Amino acid sequence: MKIINLFKYFIIFIFSILFGFTNSFADYPNKPIKLYIGYKAGGGTDTVGRVLAKVMSEELGQQVNIINKPGAGGCVAAMQVSKMKPDGYTLIMDPTSSVTWARHTNPKCKIQISQLDYIGTIAQFNFGLVSHVSAPYNTIEEFFEWSKGKTVSYVLLSPGSKALMKYIAAEKGIKVNYVPAKGGADMIQLILGKQVDMSFSGGIHTRHPDKIKMIASVADYRHASAPNVKTLQESGIDIAAGAYHFVGGPKGMSSKVIAKLEAAMKVASKHSSMKDISNKTKFPIVYNTSSDTAKIMKQQDESYRKLTEKTGKM
Repeated sequence: MKIINLFKYFIIFIFSILFGFTNSFADYPNKPIKLYIGYKAGGGTDTVGRVLAKVMSEELGQQVNIINKPGAGGCVAAMQVSKMKPDGYTLIMDPTSSVTWARHTNPKCKIQISQLDYIGTIAQFNFGLVSHVSAPYNTIEEFFEWSKGKTVSYVLLSPGSKALMKYIAAEKGIKVNYVPAKGGADMIQLILGKQVDMSFSGGIHTRHPDKIKMIASVADYRHASAPNVKTLQESGIDIAAGAYHFVGGPKGMSSKVIAKLEAAMKVASKHSSMKDISNKTKFPIVYNTSSDTAKIMKQQDESYRKLTEKTGKM
């Protein structure tokens, strides 16, 4: 009799745990959510993230609070979030390249793409090679021809941007002088002042359409802001370095939680406030589902691995 009673209580205990576990996801979210951003407040990624957080707060019925955690090109925040409890209350919004590119080019970035679950993308970067509008070339092919017998000056923005140019220079036999810059604002001034021939840009150049031109898209897609400018791949350079703003969380999140967050992101992608901030920051709204985002991360990771195989870590 005692054995039967013990067994009965054991079954009740197990069911109570399972019911409570299921219920916790059904009630999600029942407290505020932390959204880490891998850059300082006030930048483009932070600006987009704050608007996204506001819209998702409205959709989810709980506050989504921003925590800025800059470092290693956005990778520090991703590394920290990857170690958190996968309960849906700690998320990351970063450029995809902060994981897929930084981990191959920046020794401080120690993360695997498999350490995160991916909820979706919300915006696309305008990664490209840019020059002053008066430069004597308009395409990457013309640039290659013009650079023969010269030492090209190129802005050194990050380990990744250097790796990209090292790859191109090795392919085309170009001599390069790297001119350091502290960030996008410095890079813009170098271009506007005609102090350098070319730079990598994540999209800030689109704020100066009359003074800066894109020579090539670095991504595997042409940009909406410059639809006639070819990609490097279209021009015979077999490399692509695109990026999106993605939202993710620690590996092991419940599929039900991911689905709720994914649905909130989809609504946000159509919200008027997101469209407004897209126009201001020049990041086109591009929504991708959770599964498609995971595929994008794998594709980019392989592309950047290939790039650093040839150039090495910076």
